[in-house]
This record gives sequence, C-alpha cells and structure tokens, in this order.
Amino acid sequence: MSVPPVPPNPFAPPGPGGPPAASQPAQAPYPASPGWGGQTQPISQWNQPAPAGQPAYVGQPPPRGGRGLAITAIVLSSLALLGVLGLGGFLVVGMVSGAGMPYALNGSITVVDKGVQGPDLEAELRRIVEDDGGFVDQVECPQRSQVGQGLVTVCHGSVDGYDWTGVVVFEDDDGSFILTEY
Repeated sequence: MSVPPVPPNPFAPPGPGGPPAASQPAQAPYPASPGWGGQTQPISQWNQPAPAGQPAYVGQPPPRGGRGLAITAIVLSSLALLGVLGLGGFLVVGMVSGAGMPYALNGSITVVDKGVQGPDLEAELRRIVEDDGGFVDQVECPQRSQVGQGLVTVCHGSVDGYDWTGVVVFEDDDGSFILTEY
C-alpha cells in the first residue's frame, strides 16, 4: 500500500525546512513508532487489521482498563457514607434520649448576710426540680454558701432514683442562680 502524498505547507519558510520540491516523492510526516508488541511499525501500518489467525497485539496481552482505582474509590466512598450516616444516627439518638447532657434551670433564693443556709438552698432546689417534673429523693448542700456574681456551690443527692449533682451558679448578689443538673 502506498503512502498518500503530503501537500506542501504554504506557511513554511523557504529553504531546507520549507516545502518539498515538486520532484521529491512525498514521505510520512512522522518517524516510525513502536507498536504494542515493541516492534517498530511505520505509520502506514497502524490502522491495518491484523493478519488472519494472529492476535491484534503481538507479543503482549491487550491493555487493560484501570478498574482497581475505580473499585477502591467506590469502596472508600461507601465507607465514608456509612460513617457519616452512623455519626448522624448517634447524634440523633443522643439528642432524643438526652443521656449525659447537662440540664439548666433558673431559680432565686433569699440572701441573708451575703449568703444562704444549706437547708434553705436544698428546699429551693427540691422545689425547682419537682416543678420541672422530677422526683427528688434527697438533696444535700453545704451548710452555708456565699452569694455573689459567679460564685458556685455544688449539691449532691438522688433524683428519680439516680445519682444527682446540681451545680448552682449565682448570677448576682440578690440570690438569682442557675442550676445545672448532672
């Protein structure tokens, strides 16, 4: 089979790199390149069918697609999706059950000499927790607690049959406080 002639490039500079003279036979514009089997084939043979009874790729198996990377990407994406769904489910269950989450209530107590007596604070905490729907088995607070902005008193006891800790944070000198239950 013959190679079709290459038309001269009208934009090429004249001279040795310019268009071929009309008397020269046309040649392939590219050098011969190795084929799949490592043999050097002229360009004219690249698109030719393989001879009968001979495989299309001589000396090597046909090239395979890179499926390993695609499979790995699918597996890792699936694991990431399962992780996100699991974390979301964990957060939803935790929020619905409220287990282990602190709970805050507001209250106020009468202040005497810049402090409160333990039994008075215990009675107020019992009232606040029971008004919120809990059943207080027992509450124990320190005998006397100072009252002032940011001062803290910790009380312990049992509410609804579970161990209970109440952290009382006084907001001002007048006895307003926030009770955080654990």
